[in-house]
Amino acid sequence: MTAELRRHWRSLLPDQSGLGEELIGRWSEPHRRYHDPAHLVWALRAHAELGGASRVERLALWFHDAVHTGTPGSDELASAELAVAHLTTAGLPAAEVDEVARLVLVTFAHAPDPRDEPGSRVSDADLAILGSEPSVYQVSVASLRAESPELDEPGWRHLRLARLADLLEGTPIFHTVAGRELWEARAVANLIAERSTLLGTG
Repeated sequence: MTAELRRHWRSLLPDQSGLGEELIGRWSEPHRRYHDPAHLVWALRAHAELGGASRVERLALWFHDAVHTGTPGSDELASAELAVAHLTTAGLPAAEVDEVARLVLVTFAHAPDPRDEPGSRVSDADLAILGSEPSVYQVSVASLRAESPELDEPGWRHLRLARLADLLEGTPIFHTVAGRELWEARAVANLIAERSTLLGTG
């Protein structure tokens, strides 16, 4: 994973290897089980499948969970602020820096405007794991569970059922045509299967 991430980073900002190493270090923090280098690699690969090639969009994926404390909303805001600070120091044009920050914030609600093609690609890439093979999806859910050791099982079940309801009520989950073609049907099936398991009906 790390070698692939380093290659990808060199294609983005080859003169900023130190920043790339800092970000890999953040993604590799020991408390992470889901929001880890594997998730970043998955998102970057998914973005490529969607035809994404924009440096700004790819940088947004690198930064979108750079800060992860398990506090939704606050984490995305802190990650966007981190992107602004580091990318400004790296000398990127202000317009690019602002767009990276905006796209990082899209990954909080995953509800980009239908006309927002960059936001749609970044959002879909972040959620692409939902449309993976069932066995891969189940491992990702177990990894998410491991990131919340403070929750007992009833607490986790309540939190997770609420998240599943949000995702299923917001269908289609994916905002790009390609994302829907690639992942929508399997994502819905995975979410419904997980809900059935949590409710004891599956």
